Amino acid sequence: MLSAVKGMVKKIVQGPKASPEAYVRHLREAGARIGNDVIIYAPAHTLIDESYPWMLSIGDHVRICQGVILLAHDYAWSVLKVAKQGRILGASGRVTIGNNVFIGMNTIVTRGITIGNHVIIGAGSVVTKDCQDNGVYAGNPARRIAELDDYLKKRTEAQVEEARELAVAYEERFHQQPPKEIFHEYFMLFESAESARKQAWCREKMRLGGNEAESSLFMEENERPFKDYEAFMAFCFQGRSKDATT
Repeated sequence: MLSAVKGMVKKIVQGPKASPEAYVRHLREAGARIGNDVIIYAPAHTLIDESYPWMLSIGDHVRICQGVILLAHDYAWSVLKVAKQGRILGASGRVTIGNNVFIGMNTIVTRGITIGNHVIIGAGSVVTKDCQDNGVYAGNPARRIAELDDYLKKRTEAQVEEARELAVAYEERFHQQPPKEIFHEYFMLFESAESARKQAWCREKMRLGGNEAESSLFMEENERPFKDYEAFMAFCFQGRSKDATT
């Protein structure tokens, strides 16, 4: 009952920004073109310029993080109006975001920008020029810092050590062996395709992007680093006291 009341209050206070689904629906109704599987994670802390919403186009499988600002216009011309004979000079431009794009926290995308397909924008970036397909962009102004294939290689090489650090930090904080579920982004290190398909916490991530079958096939065709979770735990805590994880 209490949660229902909180939900109603949130809807009243935040209006269309009360939930990611409501905000996407609101933008579509206002004229924005938005594809499938688009998530605006924190609508109440995200600014999407609604002055000209029909100038915004977002493809499929797009993730927009907290603090992102998408601008379709600006009022810099107000300075010219005062300084230069009262002239009013509009400033607007399309913002086009392709398919399979991740926009990190506190990124600003200025008017007239096109972001291509399969693009990652790093947190805190200021995007003032178009971003081409299959790339990683970051900085102020944002620039292409890596090809997507290079980023894949980097992330692949980091998986084992990052997962180990996650396990050790958990044990240090809670003084017990971590449960498998905390590795919901690393389970491909130790789960088989068959076992992953049987566990909801694995399947949730496998469904991301709408290509669960592809994730399953990848696991079937590629050998995992550890035969099972126990082997992974043994690796994480090798050389440590047995009492440390009990």
